[in-house]
Amino acid sequence: MNSSSGPQATMWQSLRRVTSGGRYIPEIDGLRFVAILSVIFYHIALVADIRSGNRIPYSSLQVGGAAPAFYLGRGVQMFFAISGMILGLPFVAQHVHSGRAVHLKAYFLRRVTRLEPPYIINLLLLTPLVVVLKHLPAKVVILHLLASLFYVHWLIYGGFPIVHGPSWSLEVEVQFYLLAPLLALVFLRRSVWARRIGLLVAIIGFSVLQTHLSYGDGARLKLSLVCFVQYFLVGLLMADWFLKGFRKWKTTVIWDLVGIPILFALFAISNLLAAYLIPLMLIVLFISAFKGKLLNRFLRINFVATVGGMCYSIYLTHLLVIDACFALFAKFHIASTYRGLYVIGLVVTLPTILLTGAGFYMLIERPCMDRNWPNKLWQYIKSARFGTAGEVPHLPLQSEQAVQFSGENT
Repeated sequence: MNSSSGPQATMWQSLRRVTSGGRYIPEIDGLRFVAILSVIFYHIALVADIRSGNRIPYSSLQVGGAAPAFYLGRGVQMFFAISGMILGLPFVAQHVHSGRAVHLKAYFLRRVTRLEPPYIINLLLLTPLVVVLKHLPAKVVILHLLASLFYVHWLIYGGFPIVHGPSWSLEVEVQFYLLAPLLALVFLRRSVWARRIGLLVAIIGFSVLQTHLSYGDGARLKLSLVCFVQYFLVGLLMADWFLKGFRKWKTTVIWDLVGIPILFALFAISNLLAAYLIPLMLIVLFISAFKGKLLNRFLRINFVATVGGMCYSIYLTHLLVIDACFALFAKFHIASTYRGLYVIGLVVTLPTILLTGAGFYMLIERPCMDRNWPNKLWQYIKSARFGTAGEVPHLPLQSEQAVQFSGENT
């Protein structure tokens, strides 16, 4: 919890994710805040590049400055590592600390009830817009929609989804959700250093493998877990370390001196080095997030952690907001150069994205954080159908508790 108190702190905490079981770790949502901002900055830059008339993708993004805007999309890799850590925590607690057993039926059901409704609603809202605005045949769009609904667009079409482009990363996430219980068997090894060294070797090995798969004709492999599993393994390693390791380390500004430069370098190093270095950089960054005084304090700020907790809703809705804003910029002839469009995009689009995402979060996602919402919805329908006329059943959300150890903070 943030140490601040008062009406403002209470307001932010009231908007925080609804959770059940375990304990809340604000640093995780703080890291999500950093990751979602980087993705937003990247997509604003990308749309600004296209709208400025450049026919070569990313032409403006890769010139000038120490950190080309193209590299800002690496927040996705940070999301993968966060997911690996969150989903790894209950398995570490079970196998390493003799904690509560993870019931796979409940594990998979929770993924469905927690994540599917916002995802499906978002796709259904976007589909008619894609048909109208992109002038595509409805039958074609519906086929792509079905592929996205079942998270197999990468497998069937070997390219980015046309209904909601950013959903490619959610398809990778789902692949990890399915394999996480199997990958978590590494925690059955009682030797601490054996499993940690094993994870580290696997991280390095898959990082090297990615460099050979990222070029050529393997489009389906590029959008699959094979090319990104090292980031999830980083998360599993951090889960192990978090529950049995660096929590006992002293919090010191030395970790800030290491972690803050790495945070900026994460979005600055060239693609040639990125595949090898980013997984290792994320390990140091995650430790710094918990053990650095300044970085930890920033990530625990109520605003930062709360907005970070809304990242799923923001991720689902941000690209539509960007496209709509830039369409208005073009209609009213507001800026035409890449730099002008990027600046106005940040000033106008960023707050609009956050407000839209917050609205979607409160209306759609947050109610789904209540693990009992399907039963409550069914009771509501029964009451509305058979209850007293005019009576509106009350559907309270469960009390706010923490989430990570139950693996729901995804």
